[in-house]
Amino acid sequence: MLVPPYATRELPNESMSSHSTQLKRVRSKPNFGLPWLPILLGTATLMFGITGLVAVTAHPSAEIRIIVEGQQPWNISQQTAQAALKEPVASWKPLTLRVTDRTLSLAEQQGNLAPDTDILLSTQLAQRATEDDTSEAIRRDQASGKAAIRPYFKDRAQDVAAGQDIHDAYQVNVGLGHGPLAVIAAAREAALQLDDGPPRSPLPWIMGTALGLLLTAFTLSKALGRRSRWEARFRRLTTAQRQLAGIVLELEALEVTYLAIEEEQRPTGFTTAWEKVRTTSLELARTEQSVAAALYERSSGMTQATAKRLERFEASLTRLAASADAVMGAGAVIGRFGAESTFQRLAAPLSFATRELLVRLRAAPGSVIDPGIIADLESALDTLLAASTGENGSSAHAVRSWDRAENVLKRQAHAISRKLRRMLPRRPAVNPRPAEDLSVLRATLGLNPQGSWQARTALDVANATAREAFGRLPEFDDAPAPKHHGSPVNPALRTGIRRGAKVLGGTAMVLVAAFLSAIVIVILEDGSGTALTGDKQLQGLHFVPDGSRFDEEIIRRDFQDNFTEDLQVTVVPRDAEEDLGLSRDPRVLTKDQNPNDPYASIRFEPHVLLEAMWDIKAQHPELVDPLTGELPPGHALVPVWFFNNGYTIVPVRMTGEVYSGETTWLKRFDWNTNLIQLEHSPEQAVVYALKGLSIGLQENNYREPDFPLDALFWFLFPAFVLLLFIGYQVLRYGGSMSMRLGRFGKGAARLRTARTELEALAIGLDDSRLNAVLVAQQGALPQAAEADQRLFESALALAWRMAEELASRPLNQRLGGDYLLQIERLEYLVSVLAVRDTDIAGRARLLLAAMRRAD
Repeated sequence: MLVPPYATRELPNESMSSHSTQLKRVRSKPNFGLPWLPILLGTATLMFGITGLVAVTAHPSAEIRIIVEGQQPWNISQQTAQAALKEPVASWKPLTLRVTDRTLSLAEQQGNLAPDTDILLSTQLAQRATEDDTSEAIRRDQASGKAAIRPYFKDRAQDVAAGQDIHDAYQVNVGLGHGPLAVIAAAREAALQLDDGPPRSPLPWIMGTALGLLLTAFTLSKALGRRSRWEARFRRLTTAQRQLAGIVLELEALEVTYLAIEEEQRPTGFTTAWEKVRTTSLELARTEQSVAAALYERSSGMTQATAKRLERFEASLTRLAASADAVMGAGAVIGRFGAESTFQRLAAPLSFATRELLVRLRAAPGSVIDPGIIADLESALDTLLAASTGENGSSAHAVRSWDRAENVLKRQAHAISRKLRRMLPRRPAVNPRPAEDLSVLRATLGLNPQGSWQARTALDVANATAREAFGRLPEFDDAPAPKHHGSPVNPALRTGIRRGAKVLGGTAMVLVAAFLSAIVIVILEDGSGTALTGDKQLQGLHFVPDGSRFDEEIIRRDFQDNFTEDLQVTVVPRDAEEDLGLSRDPRVLTKDQNPNDPYASIRFEPHVLLEAMWDIKAQHPELVDPLTGELPPGHALVPVWFFNNGYTIVPVRMTGEVYSGETTWLKRFDWNTNLIQLEHSPEQAVVYALKGLSIGLQENNYREPDFPLDALFWFLFPAFVLLLFIGYQVLRYGGSMSMRLGRFGKGAARLRTARTELEALAIGLDDSRLNAVLVAQQGALPQAAEADQRLFESALALAWRMAEELASRPLNQRLGGDYLLQIERLEYLVSVLAVRDTDIAGRARLLLAAMRRAD
């Protein structure tokens, strides 16, 4: 393809009527494909992560059925239990909890339960502990024989421990003043103990997800790198194709003039160079086809052989560009258009070196230099500059004039060098000046290819000799080195900035991952109750029957509200001796003193306290649910027992909340040590009770997670880092893809308009050819008209190439100013093509009208 991707053309010597340029549509970019392996790995990782999330956050769908047998204490019955059960107790499999009031037999404790019973719970309570020990062993001993489950664990001891935990949940809630709700708390504990659902720990799921993310990131990096390298090759190919099309377009423009010149006026060197460039361009067009075909194929696009072919194509194109440039310069002279610029290109380095030599000669002391030598050198320079205008007769005469002037100048430089060397003991060193290689241009013009180099060398030698003979010139030798206005940013600095940006981006990614991991940990801590999150004020503080024995202002002053729910608290003053049988009378304390128990004076009887709590409920029915006997949600009752000496105690706090979890703040009722804590004032007792109630409600339902949260953070952190890195890679991959978004995109509307006009020109291409043939047949120079038509079609194909290249640019290449500049160039080219097509069509219509009138 000489002008790909839309145009192919036949050899230029063939007739336009029989062989013509054909525009054809091809793919604008190779089919890079999709990174299927990263997509499959990412999809599998996503599915695995979702499965893990569902497993960790799954909720059971079965329920526990509660059956209450016989006459139970604390208002526990089938009716009250159903009334207190607002929603079924969820479990992973259907279970039946049977409640009885008797001690369980040994066979039942071993798991031999009735077929319709999975958990058997006794409502009997533990006796008061005889030791001041809160160990797990005593607690389990108290629950022994009061709960049993059908064999569930492989280890029999685990079945016993699960039954004890179930009864403990019941007993603790009884100590909070609950009845039916205590049975429901036991059912909830049974659902947790007999959990048959998926693993709850997220660590294995996070590990698997992190491994999948690592593999996805690795394969995506490989795919992205491969696509980037492939696309870089494609961009190199399109750049080379566009350069080749531009060279051919320039040659087509020159061919219009070339064919208009009489054959005998064309120098042999120019004709040879012209044919060589044309032949090379056609060879490169064929090479381009094979290189493009190899680059577009997925099987060969990234092979080393294709890379070498592309490199050879680029190198050949570079040489072609140099030769074409020389031919264009020579054509400007031969065609008598722009000849001055070509000769000025040859004359510039000679003129600058000659001016320097004249300054050095004029600066020579006394009569060392004959003024005639300076005059001859000035005359030679003037002759050279006059010849550089290219206005001396024909093109051949202009070239000959230039050659003669250049030779005269060279001889003058040699003569000056010989004269000055006689004054020096040795030959001075000559530093060659950097200059453009003009050998191809000179050969094309029919000049000696090395002539410019020889003349420039002669002048350099003369200048070096004059500098050695007469000294240095400040304006030449001491002047600062010219500044090269290259890139405003040093390459090393640019590399450092790029590296710094990567480090900054990686640091930001790490910080964001750490922040997200910390947020997850905080959410889990809040959900587990390890963090105190209460921020609501106490909605109401009531005293029944009145608050005469309390100073409410002191209570509100000393207590800081931090509840998790809107709570109404009722304070009930009671008599400790009457209700609990406790006294602070020294005579009574002396009488009851036990030498084996130093704390005997501050112990209470748990069963007596339970009876006192239910007496309070019975005496204040307005505070409880009439059916269940439970406090409603959002209510708490704080009984304050007074002693005759003014001391007070608050051994229990009654609430509508069911206790569950592993904290001790809410279950103030102590079945083990059962010691009372004396307070000097009733206000302090209430404040202490409210503080404990606030903390207990916040920590309620807390259970130690199956995994350490610190370890979870270090599992989540790399997973989030990988996830963010994959997101960055996806954005890069998306930015590298073609963004054919119709009306969207920067400059897309202008690009669509230009493409529409190009479509119209392509559709009318056959008419344009007919018009051009008609104009050629009626004109004097049919060959020039043929070249003009080829010039039009080559430019049309080049415009198509530009449009397709702009439309296929990835998103990250559309954000710079170069993109809009390229669109402006495309618009200008389209407008020029449209004007030319209109002009040819108009001339054809005039010719047809003239022929009709002649007929």
